[in-house]
Amino acid sequence: MRYICLLAIVIAFTFSCKKEIAIDVICSAKTNDIEKVSSLLPGTYTWTYTIVRMMGNPTFTETPSNTGLLYKYVFNKKGTVDYYESDILKLSDNYVIDYEFKVTTYPSDSATIVIIKDKQTGQRKEFFRPWLCNDSARFYNPYNSIDRQRYFKRN
Repeated sequence: MRYICLLAIVIAFTFSCKKEIAIDVICSAKTNDIEKVSSLLPGTYTWTYTIVRMMGNPTFTETPSNTGLLYKYVFNKKGTVDYYESDILKLSDNYVIDYEFKVTTYPSDSATIVIIKDKQTGQRKEFFRPWLCNDSARFYNPYNSIDRQRYFKRN
């Protein structure tokens, strides 16, 4: 009888605990869906390469080996982000995940973006479109004069 009571308690406890649902996104189809981005973004992202396009110039690729730099973002679940260059903390700010029209004010801009804000003033410092999957990411801001698509490994 004790075993039946113990089993009932264990089963009740197991089903009453809130569990996070893991999102599985294959990397050949990175997602920009706001719900999936909100779930996938927290984590550490280490820069692997950047494709750079400038009007009238050939496209080139920047890497840690040809720039001598390492970039890393650490997005925490509580809305803070730390940014490192070559393992030196450069910024510690807040972030929000929202729709692009909140920045551009054009209602048709419905892409999901990450907005990084100054911790003290709340002013926007930068924003980008995240394209995420389980083990990698592409961060891209289409409004820069130099087109940089940055690729990261998700650790």
